[in-house]
Amino acid sequence: MNTRRMNGDTLEVLNGKNVIISLTEKLVNKEMHISVSGEIKNEVAHEFEDELMASFSVCNVVKLDLSKVTYIASIAMRALLSVQQIIDENKDAVLLITSMSPEVKEMFDSAGFLDILNIEE
Repeated sequence: MNTRRMNGDTLEVLNGKNVIISLTEKLVNKEMHISVSGEIKNEVAHEFEDELMASFSVCNVVKLDLSKVTYIASIAMRALLSVQQIIDENKDAVLLITSMSPEVKEMFDSAGFLDILNIEE
């Protein structure tokens, strides 16, 4: 069973004593910057989606840094797509992926996500 803990401004999701994923959030000029590190496995996809959605309750622009993510499961990719579809209905909301690791970029490319999501390179 996964547990959550806050470590400063970083949410860590743990399996036992091992950190699976960490999300660091910073509000900068009315934009939420989220830096993710670790592996976004199926077992943490729900927490990942929850944190993204919660960010949109604080502001309309979320910038997501995936440069320290080495793996993203299909369920987590689907969660990203779901978030994108929800914010597409709100003209003021923007989800922007600011950077991603080569591994994640390859997975996004294979799934056709590079054409669907807003990605800054």
